[in-house]
Amino acid sequence: MTLAVIATLASSLPVFADGKAFLHLEFDARRLDLPGKAIETVNIIKDFNNQDALEVIVTPDWTPALATFTADPQGRTVSIYICGALVAEPALQSQIGQGRFFLTGDPAVIHKAANYLRARACDAVPGS
Repeated sequence: MTLAVIATLASSLPVFADGKAFLHLEFDARRLDLPGKAIETVNIIKDFNNQDALEVIVTPDWTPALATFTADPQGRTVSIYICGALVAEPALQSQIGQGRFFLTGDPAVIHKAANYLRARACDAVPGS
């Protein structure tokens, strides 16, 4: 299944360049840290309500790690951080086995998160 996560994004995205993981996911005591190079594509699309949504696809090299991490927590809250800032806490709907997930919420935050993810780095984010 490709539709894996739908979340409401938080309202701020400060920049942290102090060695924190670029994209960090966690639930309970489990963590998955993805470097910027793990992001293959980032797109802003329209969701089923015709609202902006963020589509994130990780590289094939990182898809197995993401699939393993999301194999168990269905229905549980997964915290998603970009550059050390909490941006979403969705309930995971299904395993992210294809390396593709979606986030919904405040359009301004979606666009800012897209800028960070496209930059693949926590410093000097264009359009942030």
